[in-house]
Amino acid sequence: MISVAVRIETECGTCRMPMPVNTLAREVGCPSCGRPTEVSDDVWQALLRDPVYDGPRMLANEGRQCSARKLSAAYTRRGPCCQGCEKEIPVASIVEVREQAMLQCDRCAKQTWVRAVPVELAGALPNITHLVGEDPDSPAMAQANAAEAATFPCPQCGSPVAFDGVNRAYTCRFCSANVHVPDDFVYRGRRKVAADWFLIFHPSIVDSAPAPQAVAAGLFDWEEPPVAAVDAEGNLYCAARQLHWVSVGTHLAREKHESVLWCIDPSMNVRWLQRGRSRAVHLVLSPKGTLLVTDRQTSVQPWLSGRTGTPIGEPARMVKESHGGLSDCDDLACDRDGSLLILDGGVLRRLSSDGAELPLWTGGAPGSVDLTEIAGGLKRLQCGTDGSIFLLCSASIVRFAADGREIYRAEFSSEPPDPRYRTFGVDRNGNAYVVRSGQLARISATGELSVVLESKRDRLPQPEMSIAVCPDGSYWLFGREGRAWRFDRDGELLFASEKESRPKKLTYQQVVERQMDAVKAKTQAEHEASERLMRERRAEAARVQRIVGIVAAIVVLGLLALLMAAAAAS
Repeated sequence: MISVAVRIETECGTCRMPMPVNTLAREVGCPSCGRPTEVSDDVWQALLRDPVYDGPRMLANEGRQCSARKLSAAYTRRGPCCQGCEKEIPVASIVEVREQAMLQCDRCAKQTWVRAVPVELAGALPNITHLVGEDPDSPAMAQANAAEAATFPCPQCGSPVAFDGVNRAYTCRFCSANVHVPDDFVYRGRRKVAADWFLIFHPSIVDSAPAPQAVAAGLFDWEEPPVAAVDAEGNLYCAARQLHWVSVGTHLAREKHESVLWCIDPSMNVRWLQRGRSRAVHLVLSPKGTLLVTDRQTSVQPWLSGRTGTPIGEPARMVKESHGGLSDCDDLACDRDGSLLILDGGVLRRLSSDGAELPLWTGGAPGSVDLTEIAGGLKRLQCGTDGSIFLLCSASIVRFAADGREIYRAEFSSEPPDPRYRTFGVDRNGNAYVVRSGQLARISATGELSVVLESKRDRLPQPEMSIAVCPDGSYWLFGREGRAWRFDRDGELLFASEKESRPKKLTYQQVVERQMDAVKAKTQAEHEASERLMRERRAEAARVQRIVGIVAAIVVLGLLALLMAAAAAS
């Protein structure tokens, strides 16, 4: 059975605080100020149209976003689960619910509310049978939280002042001082985050998504090489731009670029997928299994879970660009302690995981260090597992120890790496890999240079390529137009996307024809509905006419009977 998790949030019209919408209701209470906000049926229908339509077409664990009015929603195709321990809820338990019920988790004992879709919501949720994981009564819970009594210390004498959660101005009964309760105290402890709740599709809705294998799912589809990285388990993370034709009106189509972020396991199965993101500039992995993807649209970048791709919600897990340059820098890397190294115009600096300035070298003072004179023409940056720093220049690689001491400098003898792409990577043993115009070079931990791959006729590497190095020394190469290759550490080819069966992209003409067919089908359906309505009206008129005729006949017969009775009496 198909299910889609939705997470919805808006802004309270009264206090302007973020307000989660964890239930499908016409009125949702703000957990901060307690005041209700109305959500009309047409807004719900517009907001849930995409999850309902896209659900059967999405891959497992694929996430997308949509919005309607002031509501924004993130939706992911995955099975319903307990919000306490994330244990999957059996489908059999859900389909047994006829109206509504609370299902208790046998692992953590947390209860999950399940209800069948009410009749009045069936129009907005076609093919959906149940709603799972909503707040049972959001407005009532918010009002209850707002009415909870608390005490606030008088700023003048320190005596406790009773606070009922609603009024903001009080008079201290001990010193008669006027007390105004600040926002921080009003909202403290009453924050509530948006949580997933689930749409359960009818069993007749079949899975129309492609196979979960990455190539068959159409993930290897990009114009330029993606931004990519590989974690310690061999999972590949990619941020790419895809190009598709989309319909514009009835007889036209246009090209549309879509940014996607996804992760696949070593067996090429999709772990998670997100569409509709901003275009990624940098992608780095931390030793803690988190992921940072920067773009030029936002100044605060959240750390993502490597397991699910979703933001890690704690404020400490946000990187604030208070110093600027996180997205516009030349390169970005994550060190073994989780700190970030930023390379920009020959200047290297270190930030904590939340963006605070740190010393670049062990035992040094906070601040940036200009390495232009030491290693001119800096292009790329990598961190080693031992805390060393690798810098790629136009014609050399320089490796520094954690304390700033230079370990080696390896010179190149051929054309420099292409600065447009990520052509530099390091494995767990300290070997560095560099893609040049016709060679893939490996520099050992002590600075010896060797050639791993060398281009000859129709061989790799080729111009305009990027690389993602695995910890064990194997590596991925990415070319243009969705081409990707995976090699073991000795240069033996393990995978080539061009040899796999990939879904064909729709052409301009096909998109236009599909749109015209859809318009024709809609027109035909409307025509058939109109004819059906006319037939029903005619049938209803004939039925009414028959009833009127029967009533008239009865009346006439009654009158005749009365006349006959009167004649017999006379």
